[in-house]
Amino acid sequence: MSKLESYRYYGTTDPMSGKEAYQCDRYVKRQKANLYVYGRFLLDMPALMRPFHLDCWQCRKAHRETCCENGQPYAVADWQKPILDAAAGEIVERYFPQQAKESVVRHGIWDTFNTVGSLRSQHGNCVFFKEINGRNCCAIHAFAEHEGKEVYQLKPFSCMLYPLELIEMGDTVLITALTEETAHFSRWGFDYLEQFYCASLDRRKLAKHLDHSLFSPEGYRPAYEWNEFIIHHAFGAEVVHAIRTLVEQMKMEEDDRIPM
Repeated sequence: MSKLESYRYYGTTDPMSGKEAYQCDRYVKRQKANLYVYGRFLLDMPALMRPFHLDCWQCRKAHRETCCENGQPYAVADWQKPILDAAAGEIVERYFPQQAKESVVRHGIWDTFNTVGSLRSQHGNCVFFKEINGRNCCAIHAFAEHEGKEVYQLKPFSCMLYPLELIEMGDTVLITALTEETAHFSRWGFDYLEQFYCASLDRRKLAKHLDHSLFSPEGYRPAYEWNEFIIHHAFGAEVVHAIRTLVEQMKMEEDDRIPM
């Protein structure tokens, strides 16, 4: 296996293309001076500090559709499949309308014509994308919160990950986030940057037609803050601590550059 063939998206069985792996490799080489090595991890601090505002419940008020619509999630990893299988019956019974329940009984929740671990689509959306209490949302996430279960264990990994990106490069893991540069190889591509306000504070500031409460500029926070829990679950508290320590160091260095 060549070096690039070992590159893969963490948390899914869906592969990176050869072009994406090549772009990732080039990016790491270009950004070498900005990447911090912590054990087997490459911490892309400039990307992890990029501001985002995951104002997800308000998304439909600012966009024609949300990122959860009109698509199928990335396939779940092997470890997650039996956990979701075990919970699926109760999720379907609680949140699915009768016709959707009957469809699951006939066809199951998995897309047998796609990558192993791919959830089936229903009416153009993920089979678990349902209207619950007047809002369209993920039935898996709703079930986990209602039952007090760990969302990380149940919800498809890639559905939780944005705006972070985790890429296995052989024995090394790149921890980064969506930017104009990483979009060339990230599983998120350019769509979020071009279409959704959550990914671009600059675009949000120009959107004078939006009510201030929608994706308010004050609500943007560094990418890593939104999904620290994923890094914690996947790689341990030590990696989260390392990122936080680097953030504090960066802030101190920035303060030192400010003229008194």
